[in-house]
Amino acid sequence: MKKLFFAFCLAALISSVHAQDFKFNVKSANKVKIGTVSGTLVIEGYSGKDIAVSGDRCTTEEKEDGLKLISGSGLMDNTNGYCLNIQETDGTVVIRGLSNKASNLKILIPERMNVIVQSKGWMAKGITVNSFKSELEIKSEYAPVTLTNVTGPVVLNAVYGKVKVSFDKINQEKPTSIVATYNTLDVSLPPDTKANLRLESSYGNIYTDFDVKVPAADNEDLEKISSQNISGVINGGGTEIHLESPYKNVYLRKKK
Repeated sequence: MKKLFFAFCLAALISSVHAQDFKFNVKSANKVKIGTVSGTLVIEGYSGKDIAVSGDRCTTEEKEDGLKLISGSGLMDNTNGYCLNIQETDGTVVIRGLSNKASNLKILIPERMNVIVQSKGWMAKGITVNSFKSELEIKSEYAPVTLTNVTGPVVLNAVYGKVKVSFDKINQEKPTSIVATYNTLDVSLPPDTKANLRLESSYGNIYTDFDVKVPAADNEDLEKISSQNISGVINGGGTEIHLESPYKNVYLRKKK
């Protein structure tokens, strides 16, 4: 029985060690730039001071042999097997993905920091941002993008992936612009959001359940209002919000 109990405790300890996050101590930076990460990437804002990485380690066997991943630019994994290189320079933390092997990673970022994500190539399978209160700038070539409970401002440009955004509230100090070039764009705003809207779709349609004040518009429950450019206001107007999907539909919804 004692041997069994000891074995159980040892297994739990090993599991705990493997489950620990990698933490990067942020010195003075107020911005994070994240490059392409193969697989899925989840970003969350939190009240901590460090950048914390968790998820799939991609070099377990190689690490046991004392090897480290190195990229074509000479950068090496410095995140204990998460196949990332993280460095802080000139007020910015730069996170670079190094591996072509798909993994599922989660990065916790101090909520005071602004975030820029630049994702290229088909190896990126999805970008999700949850509960983020600072500025977001995202460029995604292939990966679908999902933002949940963000406040903005948001500048987002996705080429081929779907875009779905749910705002907790809207930052009224700076404009927001979201473009999904070849796929659908679905945005939810709190019903009381004050905004000046610019909605565009050259070959798709625009749908909303907001009372958008535009000339000669008859807006009822998610009724199609136009397939052309629309400029209007909701709740008396406020911050500038630009939503565009040139080839697919744009959906602007009241958050429920």
